[in-house]
Amino acid sequence: MGEGYNFKLLQENILALSSASDWETARKEWKLIDIMEVDEPETCLCGHFPIIEVCTIKNNVTGNVADVGNRCVKRFLGFRSDLIFTAIKKIRKDNTKSLNAGAIAFFMSMNAISKWEYGFLQDTMRKRELSNKQLETRVKINNKILTLMERKGVRDANVIND
Repeated sequence: MGEGYNFKLLQENILALSSASDWETARKEWKLIDIMEVDEPETCLCGHFPIIEVCTIKNNVTGNVADVGNRCVKRFLGFRSDLIFTAIKKIRKDNTKSLNAGAIAFFMSMNAISKWEYGFLQDTMRKRELSNKQLETRVKINNKILTLMERKGVRDANVIND
């Protein structure tokens, strides 16, 4: 079993990769650029092992990139990546299900889905009964997202989306 979440160690590692020397300023330099499920467990910057749901963050000032667990992304950036991983698991189990709003917005921000697909997913997210055409479209979009996740993340989605 891992040691768990160590906020002090996370702060030290993030500050070492940041331009800023204080925590509050350094936090603002970072953004989420990718999520992935890994085959081999990794260790988060906070020291927690194992992490399977990995979030890649990038410092906008230094250009440094780091992998952290979804719990640290939530605590560090305030981003609920856990909801995205939950949505992925849901559509992996049943690709006719809808993604949640957070996942839809994230995949749009990563260019994994088009503006039209974003609108379609938002419009049909809470619908329980879809037409055959709508269901076919939802399954197609969900399969596209699952394929991206199988490629170990969505960072290069714009290459596939073109």
